[in-house]
Amino acid sequence: MNFAFEIAAVSERSKGYRVITETSGKLKVVFGPDHFFRFNEILLVEFALYCFIWHREYESEPNTAFSYASMDEEEEPLLAFILQPNGMRTAQSCWSEFSVPDISNDALSKAVLEILSAFQTFTKSAFARDLESLASELWR
Repeated sequence: MNFAFEIAAVSERSKGYRVITETSGKLKVVFGPDHFFRFNEILLVEFALYCFIWHREYESEPNTAFSYASMDEEEEPLLAFILQPNGMRTAQSCWSEFSVPDISNDALSKAVLEILSAFQTFTKSAFARDLESLASELWR
């Protein structure tokens, strides 16, 4: 499993909520050769901050829920990885294209860390700020 994103619009501001609301693009969640989730217009900084906060919590509590909902969409969850009694996670989305096999906590954590690295590169380039700085300002 992996995440991929493509920037379509970037906020001209480097501070404040408009960094979230004016930065958008495509997001994909891929299992093998297939797209489980494909969203053509999503608030990418919002998703990146959700992943950042989730992973910070996951490091101290591996059973932390992953359930992403956007302020820009009514349907929920846009993307969730539901923890099962066997310790595996089931991917769910109101936009899913098919069902996929369960994944481990480690596989989810690895995929989140990989996309966070890419988001970190993007936010430093676009806003001269890292995700930690954006999270401390915008995710209260």
